[in-house]
Amino acid sequence: MDKAGSLRFLLLGLVGVILFMTLGKFGSGGDGEKQPLGRESHTVPETRAPDQTCHIWSPTLHAELRTRGATITHVQLLTSKYRRHGTPQELSTTPDPQGDHEFRQTLFTHFRGEGPEDAKTPWNVAFDSVDFTLDKTDGKTCEFSYRDSNVELRKVVRATEHAYELEVTSTVKNLAATPMRHQASIDAVEWRTSQEVEGKMFRISPYITYVECMPEAGKAVRLRPTDFEPKEFKSEPFKPTELNPHGDWHVAARSPAFTAVSNAYFSHALVPVGGPVAPQCLLQIEQRWDSKRFDHAGADPNAGAMYRARLVYPPTTLEPNQSAEYRAFAYIGPKERDALAPAGGGRGLGELIDLGFFASIAKVLVAFLLKVHGIIPNWGVAIIVLTITARILLFPLSWPGIQNMVRMRELKPEMDGINEKFKDDPQGRGLAQMELWRKHKVNPFKGCLPQLASMPVWFALYTTLQTAVELYNIPFLWFPDLSESDPLFILPFVIGGTYFVQQKMMPMQGGDPVQQKMMTYFMPGMFTVFMLFLPAGLGVYMFTNSVLAITQQWLVERYAKRNVGAGKQGQIGVKVKGAPSGAPKRDGRSEKAPPSGKKLLDEGERTET
Repeated sequence: MDKAGSLRFLLLGLVGVILFMTLGKFGSGGDGEKQPLGRESHTVPETRAPDQTCHIWSPTLHAELRTRGATITHVQLLTSKYRRHGTPQELSTTPDPQGDHEFRQTLFTHFRGEGPEDAKTPWNVAFDSVDFTLDKTDGKTCEFSYRDSNVELRKVVRATEHAYELEVTSTVKNLAATPMRHQASIDAVEWRTSQEVEGKMFRISPYITYVECMPEAGKAVRLRPTDFEPKEFKSEPFKPTELNPHGDWHVAARSPAFTAVSNAYFSHALVPVGGPVAPQCLLQIEQRWDSKRFDHAGADPNAGAMYRARLVYPPTTLEPNQSAEYRAFAYIGPKERDALAPAGGGRGLGELIDLGFFASIAKVLVAFLLKVHGIIPNWGVAIIVLTITARILLFPLSWPGIQNMVRMRELKPEMDGINEKFKDDPQGRGLAQMELWRKHKVNPFKGCLPQLASMPVWFALYTTLQTAVELYNIPFLWFPDLSESDPLFILPFVIGGTYFVQQKMMPMQGGDPVQQKMMTYFMPGMFTVFMLFLPAGLGVYMFTNSVLAITQQWLVERYAKRNVGAGKQGQIGVKVKGAPSGAPKRDGRSEKAPPSGKKLLDEGERTET
């Protein structure tokens, strides 16, 4: 590899460090005060009924609901893949440690708006959360009801035929003798501590959480805690007659396809499928910490953030005995592509998987990876096959660089002579090298641009492996989990060794020996440190790619020896008596050959053998 190629990989490595450090800040919290929640009303009955529980079982999940607010308290994944040490994966991370449990749980359904009372059309529901009566519980369905003199509420939650999916139907009936109004909303909620979302060195935590909303048309809106810092957060204001006037909610979209709280592998998503009018999508992240004991969030070890995504409908007025029904699907589970495709009535939940800037390329890679796994049911082997295929398809882009390297190899004797002659004159050495390259029409940067064109593919592949829940809890070789780092730290050092072999096989042509030594040892060390905490699945890709690079270089060496070997027709011999024609002269006179008798390049005296 030429000097430019080595420097390119060094640059890419440093860019990777910056990306890791930058992305690692997402979800870290910050030291700002938590957002004010004073505008939210938490009115509840003075006397609370005993809290009852209801259970829903499906082949993929177990959900536990409570009568107080008819919200979810626990969601466990039952498939064997999501069991650790025999314990099902728990996805419900609330209740909120601050105490307002029923208002911070998934499927919390609100029927009372936050706006001012209207004497002509008062709110149908007197409380923000009510104590429902459990009417039916059969393991598949939970039916809740509430009734007073003004309103009858019914809420039915049932498991559907799709994996990780629940159907939620809420009905409001006006029992009063006069028109009354209500405002329906339903939440997806998750709580994460600051420690959970902090990364390990160069590893981005898979629990970095964000709130998102996908409009019917357009791009997804994804917000992280830093987007809600008081000094930066600007919410689209509500109109006085529209929805609730919270300044701490972000209006993400009108007529959304879905809204969700997500991390790298799992999501709580809500899909609206029925209602008198289309809802809006609201997003909020509350920074929460014990302000009585600590001056800022960073000092509280239990600090964290409450992530909420809400579907909220405009206020609706009902005539006496008139009803309104609201229907939504809730997807609470892993971001498996096969499970997301049919969920929510096919409303595009596959977009929950954030494949980054190069999503179009990543989707092709994912489709190929899934196809390979369908043929070879082993995710580790599928990653290896994907890496080999990508390397072969991208080889034409690296061919110009290989040809350029071979031509640089032809000029190595002349480059060595220039380095020796101008070892104490860096400026003169650079000018002489440039003149030599110009004369032989060699451009050391010629191979850079074609290979840089392949970088989107590698970045897309990296993102694919970072977000693939298919690798979650999947063993391969000695790795217990391809989505976690190697617990024995064997793979990082193996990868470092392969990169060391690469550097030894591809030395810089005519470069500074000190710089060459730095590249030989720095690059392997850098990649070893990178891989200490990165997912093993990503390490399998990097190791395979490195072995392929070594194999490619070995073949290139054989090709170069055949074309540049001693005694071959067209070899450029060296017979030097003076300096290059374009080299600087001192005191207006040409330099003489060094007393040691070493050969130096004279541009006018070259022979063909």
